[in-house]
Amino acid sequence: GDEYEEFKNKEEYESSKAHRLRKRGGQIFADGLLRLGPLYIKIGQILSCRENLFPDEWIGAMEKLQDRVPAKSGKEAWELAYEACPGGKAGFHQRFTDFDDVPLAAASLGQVHKARLRSSGEQVAIKIQRPRLRDIYDKDLALMKKIAKGVDSIGKAGQVGGVEQSWEGIFNDAETILYREIDYRDEADNAIRFANDLGIGLGGAAIDATSTVVDGKTKLPSAADWLRTPYTYGDLSSEKFLVMEYVPSIKVSDNAKLDAAGVTIEDREYLAESLARSYLRQFCTNKFFSTDPHPGNLGIEVFEDGRTPRMVFYDFGQACSLSDDQAGGILEVIESIIDSDAKKSVSAFSRMGVLKDNADLKLVEAKCQQNYDTGKLKVKKRKKRKSSKYNVNEAVDSELETRIEQADKPSNSTESTQEVKDTEVMGYFTLQSEYAFVARALSQMDGVGKGLDPDFDFISAAAPYLVEVKGTSQYLVDEVKK
Repeated sequence: GDEYEEFKNKEEYESSKAHRLRKRGGQIFADGLLRLGPLYIKIGQILSCRENLFPDEWIGAMEKLQDRVPAKSGKEAWELAYEACPGGKAGFHQRFTDFDDVPLAAASLGQVHKARLRSSGEQVAIKIQRPRLRDIYDKDLALMKKIAKGVDSIGKAGQVGGVEQSWEGIFNDAETILYREIDYRDEADNAIRFANDLGIGLGGAAIDATSTVVDGKTKLPSAADWLRTPYTYGDLSSEKFLVMEYVPSIKVSDNAKLDAAGVTIEDREYLAESLARSYLRQFCTNKFFSTDPHPGNLGIEVFEDGRTPRMVFYDFGQACSLSDDQAGGILEVIESIIDSDAKKSVSAFSRMGVLKDNADLKLVEAKCQQNYDTGKLKVKKRKKRKSSKYNVNEAVDSELETRIEQADKPSNSTESTQEVKDTEVMGYFTLQSEYAFVARALSQMDGVGKGLDPDFDFISAAAPYLVEVKGTSQYLVDEVKK
């Protein structure tokens, strides 16, 4: 990024006074948000996913806010539960028993408690919303939008990092997300759709997936062998009360507990690959994805019978839908990077709708080619693993290796010799709000993936599963056309 330009490398920057000052500034800002309350914490987290709005040090401080929110226990927890539950105290005791008044987790908008369904004895996790959130949102968001409108009226205040962004537009998008997030019926719908798209039922059982391969004709296989998400009891949930299957797991970033549970290096590499595989499907076939794959929302389910560990997704308060062209464009970008094909990259950007009408396509193509020729964007071959349970289709693996080798050959393009700076092309891009959330998901996924496998990158990890999302016949047809 630009902040490193006056330094030799990232390491030199991180030992500099500038880095320390920015880190301190981010901490002060995060502390201020924490004191102001839940709305400001959420606003901080949403704004942190906007490219170039804040320095990295500020973004890091804002992403850690969730871990610092105080929880309510004992009598206060019971009062929260009675207030949020449909039917109040009587309704709560009619449906639930064995309520644990010490929360499993707490966040800015609510907290999660264990209980049992009185009807079946099934153990559940209940997410209970904090009081008066809607009143707080109504008052404070109106003020924030007035301020944002004023900022936009001052010249190019909304242009950040060379990419055009409207502060009023950003706050309008944030407002929509925030109001959805305090209606747990929306989160229930998101969680149910996520599970159905991937074919995951109660108890982690495989059910028919509702999503199809890219051609729209063939159903995708269930992901239940390699992915888990809690079943959501939509009929028991309400605006402030969300009831889910209780699914214990080890936090994805807790290496000591993963070690103790016998999760091997190969297991972790496979789990990182499973995370990428899930997002390839979420982006390109489901056209619906969780925007928040940070360590607090991901766990590892470990089995004593020798089965492969599964990645567990929690919390669907923030999810985003994509149009057909957005999803198709993302898939084309992924394939163009695998093939180091600059022309295809520009075509994909056009389909995604991220290039302005006045964009110099030749210059953008030259920049893409430069990134491929210098190795800035380079796909790695899939690692060979000893355990047979991690083998994929050998024919697919072999074809992918050939494809990557072909892409590694030097380019004959004359444009590849043209030196193009980032600043020369950034002004040609305009980002729809959905891509801000795609970028957020990719950034958070990259952090989690590298924690499991230091060599992780999304496209290399997802590449072996292109044949799954495109369907075998379409994949082969596209390869023959090249």
